[in-house]
Amino acid sequence: MRKVEVCSYCEEWSAMFSEEAEKLKLIYENEIIDIHHIGSTSVRGLKAKPIIDIMPVVRDIKNVDKYNKKMQEFGYEPKGENGIPGRRYFQKGGDNRSHHIHIYQVGSY
Repeated sequence: MRKVEVCSYCEEWSAMFSEEAEKLKLIYENEIIDIHHIGSTSVRGLKAKPIIDIMPVVRDIKNVDKYNKKMQEFGYEPKGENGIPGRRYFQKGGDNRSHHIHIYQVGSY
């Protein structure tokens, strides 16, 4: 069973997001429209699970699967929709997760 710990806000979370966002831009290139830091680690001062949640917005969700191998090279495990239609989900860090990526197509709800 995975242990989840809530921590005090960490100033490094913002930098961790920015670093990972740059990697995602390299992977997806022109497919990315925008990248958002979401979830509790994005709220300054809020206690949170120390997992960086990132939401890239892409032009066409159908193209995302083409980049799965590249995501694996950067340490991400592709999980497909993982229960939410129209999303592509990735985890990094195995049992000690450090990042979650939730990719959606522009204009999706």
